[in-house]
Amino acid sequence: MKLKIISCRVFKPELDFLLNNLPAGENRPEIEFLDLKAHNQPDNLREKIQNKINESVNYDAVVLIYGLCGNATAGIKASDIPLYIPKAHDCSQILLGSSKEHKKFFGETPSRAWTSRGYMAEEGDPFRTADSSVEWTLEELIREYGKENAEYVYDVLHASDSESDPVLYFLNVPETEDSDVLAKAHSLARERGKTLKIIPATVSLIARLISGRGGNEILYVPPGAEIQPSWDSSVLKVINSKGVEE
Repeated sequence: MKLKIISCRVFKPELDFLLNNLPAGENRPEIEFLDLKAHNQPDNLREKIQNKINESVNYDAVVLIYGLCGNATAGIKASDIPLYIPKAHDCSQILLGSSKEHKKFFGETPSRAWTSRGYMAEEGDPFRTADSSVEWTLEELIREYGKENAEYVYDVLHASDSESDPVLYFLNVPETEDSDVLAKAHSLARERGKTLKIIPATVSLIARLISGRGGNEILYVPPGAEIQPSWDSSVLKVINSKGVEE
């Protein structure tokens, strides 16, 4: 299968590892990376992603390595080839590999700041903090999806480095671990008077995306269909070309 991957640059270490270890004879996907923290301007990110999808011709499928990401992928449409995307709120859930693992570490504190090797390559503040231009207000979410779902989703979309929180998370993928990066993250946490907690992360979900193995954590978007938020445990849903949920 000939794949086109459109990905946030935060996943570059994991994609480099996976593609450098492809089985012999397997086609190497083409990758286009978009800037880290582009989800801070979801309208602009949505337009960039859609343009990249529309430009992707002569492929069997497009793999989009983003989550809902501040509502940036809401409204994205598959072209004349299928599209695959993780059913995830953001990149932390993708790195943790499943909604179960994400809830395990972020369930009670979804707004906790965190980083990873990919984020540590970013200039400036390498910890993921609030999305500055998330389109949905808490009141709008409550009206549409109920108080419990709305509050959790809103917290996920507004991650912040609270002064009252003594811990910062580092999502560590063993295959891409770098001792210098970890040392730098510990140092930055100490500068803020906090402790860095190492959380085990994984390449498993990204690997399933690029190998076509599928699973419950991945959304299949057929040609011409559209991605929309489900605002439940599935995170994303598909609306077909007739406007009907599949």
